[in-house]
Amino acid sequence: MKLQQPLLWSLLLVTATGFASGSASPAARMSLQEQDHQTMPQGSMGMGEDEEVAHPFFTHMGMPEAVGTNSLRLSGLTTSADGRSRGDFAFHYETGLTKLIGFHLRSDAFTTDPFTEAMFQYALIRSKDGMSGIAPLIEFEFPTRQAGSGIKTLYGFSSTLTMKRAAINQVIHYDPKEKMLEGSIAYVCEHSKGFYPVVELLGMAAKGEMPTLNALFGPKVKVSKNAIVGVAYETPISARKDFGSEFIVQLELKW
Repeated sequence: MKLQQPLLWSLLLVTATGFASGSASPAARMSLQEQDHQTMPQGSMGMGEDEEVAHPFFTHMGMPEAVGTNSLRLSGLTTSADGRSRGDFAFHYETGLTKLIGFHLRSDAFTTDPFTEAMFQYALIRSKDGMSGIAPLIEFEFPTRQAGSGIKTLYGFSSTLTMKRAAINQVIHYDPKEKMLEGSIAYVCEHSKGFYPVVELLGMAAKGEMPTLNALFGPKVKVSKNAIVGVAYETPISARKDFGSEFIVQLELKW
């Protein structure tokens, strides 16, 4: 499935505009090779641990975590469709393999989606303060249930724009074999100490099919140094609706 063209261009415009406005000058947006000695990966880029905002519920972080930093999002899902509800769970693990490369392993619905994703990011461009940037990515979707077969390869990019006590993360994936495109964008801020409102838009589309666009919103709360809990509600806002609504409960861990 693919994103509708207006949505795709909106995501690209938000990312490009925000990234440009978040840097003091063109010189502040240099290649990682030119600034590697003075920047740090997202897990520690200019912020102390207590100052970092929470991760989104589903959207990838736009830049790799710091080397040795691990993050895990565990979600319980209740999805309503055609008057019935079903339960599922999701997970999203990420870590920094090197200063340049990040790794993600995730499934958004493990018992119903026959594929699990393994994704590698390369931190290509980063702002001078190391807090915003763009990362090309390659993703492999491999079957974890009998309903899936073969390995899918997707390409795309992710990005982050970090502001004071807030962050915008974005990701777009393209499957050239199936001509499918999917993407999401998320805004997270620290409204008050340890309290993080989250808003996300998630879209998918494919050639010959109607696109889908879903909106998600909900709060996250920091309960300890390494743990954040959150609840969210997701609902379709496009003409095509693959489900009625979804309720998410998530535990976010970092170590």
